Amino acid sequence: MQGKSVGEFVDALYYNAEMEITYHKQRLIVTGYLENGIYSICVDTISASSKRLFEVSSDDRSKCIEAFEKARIFDGLTIYEAERDIEVLYG
Repeated sequence: MQGKSVGEFVDALYYNAEMEITYHKQRLIVTGYLENGIYSICVDTISASSKRLFEVSSDDRSKCIEAFEKARIFDGLTIYEAERDIEVLYG
């Protein structure tokens, strides 16, 4: 991962993160937010036809982070399997 370590990236998800990344020339926005006591993490493409690739919500942030870590968002790979091809643009 370029721009920050994968550990720093995952840790940031605990704190209402918003990070823009690229993966194989695809721009993605990863957002963590708290609303009415429920924490959510979403991953969306950034393009003219934006698409939600992942969404999870729970009253337990760690469950959201675990679900994100296990999700095969990156061409069937987890963040740990794809991290060498990810660049953090901001966040």
